[in-house]
Amino acid sequence: MEDAYVKQGLFEIIAIMREAVKKGSRVDVRAKTRVLASRIQKLDSSGFFIPWSEELAKERSALSFAIQDYNAKYEFKTTKAKSVTVNGINCLYVSFPESVNVTQRRKHLRLFLANKHNFQCYGKFNDGRKYHYRIKDISHGGCALIVENDERVSSLSGTTLRNVELDFNDVGTLVSDLHVINVKRIKETADDESDRDYFHLSCQFKRMTESTLRKLDNIIVKLLLEEKRLRRL
Repeated sequence: MEDAYVKQGLFEIIAIMREAVKKGSRVDVRAKTRVLASRIQKLDSSGFFIPWSEELAKERSALSFAIQDYNAKYEFKTTKAKSVTVNGINCLYVSFPESVNVTQRRKHLRLFLANKHNFQCYGKFNDGRKYHYRIKDISHGGCALIVENDERVSSLSGTTLRNVELDFNDVGTLVSDLHVINVKRIKETADDESDRDYFHLSCQFKRMTESTLRKLDNIIVKLLLEEKRLRRL
């Protein structure tokens, strides 16, 4: 992971925003004690548009944003969002920030999967209760999981899920222990203004054998090639 640095030029900031629009990157917005998942819909010469959120529209202070990219996380603060209507659709308009902090440069390439695939993982807790969660993203270092309608996962931070089967359909399957680094509650607003609440579990792969590591490499390469193929379409 590289040291953090700051981008202040408007051209560089707009370039970051354009990439976020192009890739459909998730944008986390912190409001009070919660994190709301959103995305940048489009830009103009002075700012950008995100889906409507009543909670963000009522926020009176500066908003904190974090763009989740493949190999970095970009964080910045802006003035409060303005409620606007574009082509009959309610949305929020946010002015460009004066600077953007590149706060995390990932050691491993991270592939975001949830917006294109419905990959699942399966396992059992120590008490025998079975679970299955959606795979949100994956890298050589670990993965993130999406958990809905299961409040019990809020206490999993710092624990290890044993012998978890990660199912990538035709691409392959992988079995590994997952150490849960942290658990975050996320509220996501779609373009149609509907909200979805879920837990985001950040997990690290543990005790992987050489054969399992080779299988992980093979799965990531196949997913990466498929993503590049879809981009060309």
